[in-house]
Amino acid sequence: MSGDHSKLVMKALSLGFMLDASAFDLLTKLPAEVDANELVERIIAQKKGTSSAERRITNEDLELFLPPDLATRQNEIESAQPDLEPSLEVVADPTPRLAPIKADEGYKKLFRDRYEHLLSILQKRPDMRGLATVQSAKGVVAGQSKKVAGLLSNRVERRGNTELTIDDLTGTLRIVCSESVAKSTLRLPLDSLVVVEVSRSRSGQLFASSPTLPDIPHKKPTTSAHEVYAVLLSDLHVGSRMFLGDDFQRFVLWLNGKLGDREIVGRIRYVVIAGDLVDGVGVYPNQEAQLSERDLRRQYLLAVQLLEQIPRHIQIVVSPGNHDAVRQALPQPAVPVEVAEGLYRMENVKAVGNPASVKLHGVSVLVYHGRSLDDIIATVPELSYSRPGAAMELLLRARHLAPTYGKRTALAPEFHDMLVIDPVPDIMHCGHVHAFDVSNYRGTLLVNSGTWQSQTSFQANMGLEPTPSIIPIVNLSSLQVVRRNFGKEGLLGAA
Repeated sequence: MSGDHSKLVMKALSLGFMLDASAFDLLTKLPAEVDANELVERIIAQKKGTSSAERRITNEDLELFLPPDLATRQNEIESAQPDLEPSLEVVADPTPRLAPIKADEGYKKLFRDRYEHLLSILQKRPDMRGLATVQSAKGVVAGQSKKVAGLLSNRVERRGNTELTIDDLTGTLRIVCSESVAKSTLRLPLDSLVVVEVSRSRSGQLFASSPTLPDIPHKKPTTSAHEVYAVLLSDLHVGSRMFLGDDFQRFVLWLNGKLGDREIVGRIRYVVIAGDLVDGVGVYPNQEAQLSERDLRRQYLLAVQLLEQIPRHIQIVVSPGNHDAVRQALPQPAVPVEVAEGLYRMENVKAVGNPASVKLHGVSVLVYHGRSLDDIIATVPELSYSRPGAAMELLLRARHLAPTYGKRTALAPEFHDMLVIDPVPDIMHCGHVHAFDVSNYRGTLLVNSGTWQSQTSFQANMGLEPTPSIIPIVNLSSLQVVRRNFGKEGLLGAA
């Protein structure tokens, strides 16, 4: 990319206009006698005063001001090898499976299904054979102990001790933890399946020790036979005044091979968006004051216009978040065609629900927006928004994406609990907390993909510092991650 053309892009961005990748390519191919700067200035002058949805310069805009013999069309980056053709398989999508029922009956069925599914996972562990029921554990005698599995329904401080309440299909058990065990119980999410060793003292008191979660086994992840890349995104918040459109436009130009890095760019075949494609309307009090576009359908129109600039040989997966136009309760269906018709017209876009499981070149990816990270971080000591990977690890250990009921994360009363993590993914991809983080737990790659929105007033009041405009790029043949920063100060540099 020449210096003159770089300045041209930055000038358009500074005036509130986006330059399509195809339009940029046309500019770079113009003969020397054509003044590209003057051409863009004329288009901007003509478009001033138009709505935000129309403040972009397209190939067609340029061709209106060019002689017919100079108008050309950009050819997309061709696939370097046939084996780099996208291979996308949707393994699990809640959208067609949602069947909410009356709340009282529905939640009973939901938690029963959760218990039975997690128990079946737990019983595959060699050290969990011979688990006792709650009813059986109540009869344990002094000098003996029994392992019991149940849902952790309560945890309270009582007379200097921590008392746990666990439930299974046979009843409820209240047990006291010793001081040495009490601290570790704080790292057990409420309503998750836990295992405790129950014993009885000579005084008759039941005690709990060795609290554990179902956890995931150590595994060797599946990898692609070919060197192909996936870009993991989330939290664009298109329609927000804080949406970093300039940064995202640089990302789009990069994807089109206009900003270097062609060895990586030429092998990218997937972009996976884990929720909050738009900022939404009425999501939180006084949100309208922070919107650049107050019409929900127009927000999706703007988002589609951005995604349309991504080369068509790249397969895009779009899952919703709590700002999207779907129900708040988990699991969420895919964004409906009624509000985002443009998404469904794009041949290289696949809209799925939240959470969803997909395979990219055979590599399994669990796509989950991450609403429950709020609850986990708020209730478990030593976790923080700045390192969401640790909270994601705890969800893996609990084998559930939203274990705690009754906090910020709404759960729908369903026949089946579709938030149980089974099977174990090769990659777990979340967003929501607007903090970039990458880690690995027992062979599963954990990625929180940050955001494309600058700090909001809500985040400022909470003391949350987002890490925007940084993308994780996953090599599916090795699960190694490289990152690129598309902020003004970090273009193509290390984040």
